[in-house]
Amino acid sequence: MNILYLIFGDRLSDHLQARLSILTFMRQMRPHDRIFVVTTSPQYYGGIGPVSPLPVTDDTIKEWEGPLHFFWRVKIKAMQHLLSIRPGEDMLYLDSDTFLRGDYAALCSRLEQGGGLMHLDEGHPSGMKSRSLRMWRQVRGRTYGGVTIGPGHTMWNAGVVGLPGARAAEALELALAVCDGMLADGAERRVIEQYALSIALRETVGLAPAEPWIGHYWGNKEEWNAFASAFFAREHMLGRTAADECADLDTDALRRIPLRVRRSNTQRRLTNLIKRIFKDKIQDR
Repeated sequence: MNILYLIFGDRLSDHLQARLSILTFMRQMRPHDRIFVVTTSPQYYGGIGPVSPLPVTDDTIKEWEGPLHFFWRVKIKAMQHLLSIRPGEDMLYLDSDTFLRGDYAALCSRLEQGGGLMHLDEGHPSGMKSRSLRMWRQVRGRTYGGVTIGPGHTMWNAGVVGLPGARAAEALELALAVCDGMLADGAERRVIEQYALSIALRETVGLAPAEPWIGHYWGNKEEWNAFASAFFAREHMLGRTAADECADLDTDALRRIPLRVRRSNTQRRLTNLIKRIFKDKIQDR
């Protein structure tokens, strides 16, 4: 199987998240499996065992956004890019803020049997709030790529996208057609690529949740970023290699960190207000 990450820009926290995720998979990967990172910063991914950076430029990213300049269209194009290099092979796309928490062999088995994966079913957009609901009202009953959008097309989280190799090209072509069709119709953009992938995989390979095997901590990045920063700083100071990092990583500790935390808006507003009123004074100049 080929595992794919898409990491752009120089924000170090994103690259630390990806490296942490990579280590969790390296602990269970089979000898023939590979990890690919489509990235504008390939310098961060050299010398990591089974990892192959796939460098892209900012111009490539702009091209992948398409004529209507939708950034998250890039996710579908990155998957197509890997498929052009490794055609017909199973693929697992991962956001950087993910980690392997279950049995890797069982995860691979789902794809080997021809079934697709996304992180989890978030429900139908008709029952969601604000932008997702607005998008649904704009696209319901319309046909894109030969598929008429209806009540059976729920919204799946696209932090994980698993594609069986035999039909991966077909699924991605449909996802791109749905995405571009919705963009051309002026639909609300916030979750178009996510909905397009949900529709395409449902229509081609079927969908099951990857959540039993993969954790996605989009709702608690602050705590996870702190863990990653401390772990890699310690490993660097000890002169550890990537293989050492893999051995040193305490996956039980990872499982104890919450994936989602609901933080108080009142607390955040009061903290920001206090910072504005009581500003630090620089005394060393």
